[in-house]
Amino acid sequence: MNETYTHVSIGNINVDITVYVEKFPTPGESLIATDLDIRPGGAASNYAVAVAQYGHRVYLIASASNHDFAKVAINALKNKGVIVDKVKIVDSPPGVVLVIVQWNGERTMIKYPGANEELSVEDVPVDVVEKAHIIHMASINASLALEVSSKLRSSSTMITYDPGVYVDNIHKYIKLLENIDILFLNEKELARLGKIIKMDTLFKHGLSMLVVKRGEKGAVAILPGGSCIQGKTQPIKKPVDATGAGDAFDAFFNVKYLESKDPSIALKYGVAAGALKVGYKGSFLPFDTKLFNLQLEKVLVERVRECEFSDI
Repeated sequence: MNETYTHVSIGNINVDITVYVEKFPTPGESLIATDLDIRPGGAASNYAVAVAQYGHRVYLIASASNHDFAKVAINALKNKGVIVDKVKIVDSPPGVVLVIVQWNGERTMIKYPGANEELSVEDVPVDVVEKAHIIHMASINASLALEVSSKLRSSSTMITYDPGVYVDNIHKYIKLLENIDILFLNEKELARLGKIIKMDTLFKHGLSMLVVKRGEKGAVAILPGGSCIQGKTQPIKKPVDATGAGDAFDAFFNVKYLESKDPSIALKYGVAAGALKVGYKGSFLPFDTKLFNLQLEKVLVERVRECEFSDI
């Protein structure tokens, strides 16, 4: 672990209200939940916690409610080692996510943005950004991502973006791709974006790497020219909650890419983190070095001639 690297994570602080059920409800159906958890969450927050627990320094830039629930969430992040001094506090309802998790760890979510929507480019402090080795934007809309990345592009800082639910708006702000180095998507997001933009178009606009998370099938890193690196593993723990797995993946991919500059090593760590996270309830990855190393040993990374979804 190396504290000389600094991350800035830009995005949401949420209150996650999570219910665990044997199966997802059908329309009009009432179910009895087997468990309930009210906890902090948000993609940028989950990323920041994973980075801090690995050992890198990380600032969280977000807009949070002055509601007591949000204050508890901020304190939880601080206790995990995240630097929260630059979080803006506003008089608005907190961001809330209703998470429904079924027996095999799969989950569905309903999001209420709340105070998160008040985050603006002016809330990204220049003094913090100048210290950073990497800026990660998580689940913020593409227009804000463009503003932030344009503000920072003159520096040598690496910029990564995981749009989440805002993937559909990227084509409206295509210049964004000139400003970011790595774009993280899951397979469904890639398919949605692929209906609007061809993969080669992404790279023509300056993207350095596209990383596609594929759930239990692992992940793929795609480089300009179509070079493809594939990572797969079997989880060492029984899947119970996929919430935050993609954020843990992004965090460990970025920390190892900073340290090694090798996408194969970064992919191996990202796949291990994502696979291990699904074995824990909660939005954060509890970092246990021994378990993580066991999961890491089970990750297979290889270069392949062609990605399975090369037609996107």
